[in-house]
Amino acid sequence: MKLKDTFFENDSIVLLQALPDGYLYTDLLLKLYLKSLKNNGKLQVNENFPYTPEVIAKLTGHKIELVESALKIFQGLGLVEPCADGTLYMTDIELMVGKSSGEADRKREARSKNKELESEKE
Repeated sequence: MKLKDTFFENDSIVLLQALPDGYLYTDLLLKLYLKSLKNNGKLQVNENFPYTPEVIAKLTGHKIELVESALKIFQGLGLVEPCADGTLYMTDIELMVGKSSGEADRKREARSKNKELESEKE
């Protein structure tokens, strides 16, 4: 997982941390991102067993009340989406797992074009 150096400057994270227990919410969010990696962003033990607030509380070491509150806030901020089957999906996970930014793609393409031009000159 790649965490951008601007992660904590994101409006959603700034708002989250401004709340009472905000740093606990951020800790929980990061733990959920990590737990979702093995299932492409979905929070589930396996295909038939999605994470519940109780399961999340046990696996992350947070109190159930905090988990339930955090999940509502995460959904309100668009950080987590419920799927039709009850599974929770971490919406920004694809930005953190080996996908490069648009800027990196542009730079890579420009370098490639420069190499091609240099090859043509020779």
